[in-house]
Amino acid sequence: MSNDQNSPQRSGMRPWLKVVLALSLALNLAVIGIAAGTAWRFHGKEDHHRGKPPMLSRFIFKDMGRHELRRLVKDHGGETGGLHNRRHNEMEQMIAQMRADELDTAAVRAIVDAHLVETHSFMRGVADAWERRLEGLPLKERRGLADRMQQQLDNRPRHPKGPDH
Repeated sequence: MSNDQNSPQRSGMRPWLKVVLALSLALNLAVIGIAAGTAWRFHGKEDHHRGKPPMLSRFIFKDMGRHELRRLVKDHGGETGGLHNRRHNEMEQMIAQMRADELDTAAVRAIVDAHLVETHSFMRGVADAWERRLEGLPLKERRGLADRMQQQLDNRPRHPKGPDH
């Protein structure tokens, strides 16, 4: 008999090599996950506000809170019908204008103007509600809100990007 028949055959890899390959795979997947997560987080998002003071309207919206803003949207939508339906109709009208063989610039202007008027009306309602909120705040809370606003103004990015810098 030959020596090969008497000795047990070894199949597979050595245990330590399996561990090394598993760790390598885990590390590669972690690196790919981090890269993909970073790309997904920042994909398509341009930071138009980098290096510029925060907008007052964004501060007001954040201060008002999600629930109050939803209430204001619902109230505003109730004045002239469903807000969702109006926005949907605006988009459909604009799409139809853009796909037409001949662009009707007067119709495009009318759609945009109507949108601007309604948006201004909503923003005026938000501003009025925020002004009423400020009137009802005690001095200490009002100063705290002013401090938060000042902090946003002071804590701008240290390395702004853009053609001006």
